[in-house]
Parts: sequence; structure tokens; C-alpha cells
Amino acid sequence: MLNIRTNILFDQSMWKQLQNLAKSQNTSIGQLVRSAVKKTYSQDEIQRRRAAAIEKTFKIRPKLKNLDFEELINYGRER
Repeated sequence: MLNIRTNILFDQSMWKQLQNLAKSQNTSIGQLVRSAVKKTYSQDEIQRRRAAAIEKTFKIRPKLKNLDFEELINYGRER
């Protein structure tokens, strides 16, 4: 049930974009805004995007093999 009203100011260009998008999707501008807010700020979506970012980070970072971390630490201390 929708029971809270708000006002949002858009520039003319953004308003036209929203009108065209709403018309093409056969929905209201209000529904477009609600969907965008839900997608952007809902906790489930935030958690999903964080998990995807972490997974992507692990995929692209180099694999460290046969490194002597103690030697690296000592090397850093000497400098």
C-alpha cells in the first residue's frame, strides 16, 4: 500500500527520458522511480552486489604461489 508522498525535481531532459521509458514499459513514472530505488537501495540487492564484487576481485587478482612471506616481511623491515 502506497501511503507516503514525496516530491522529486528533475531537469527537463531527465523528465522526458522518464516519460518515454514509462510509456515504452506501459507503467508510471512513479513505478519506475520506486523500482529504481528498490533496486539501488534494498539490502538484498546491496548484499548481492557486494558478493559479486568480492567474487570478481578474487577472480582477477593474481595467485600467489611459492612466496616466502617471512622473507617479504623481513625485506620490508630492512627498508
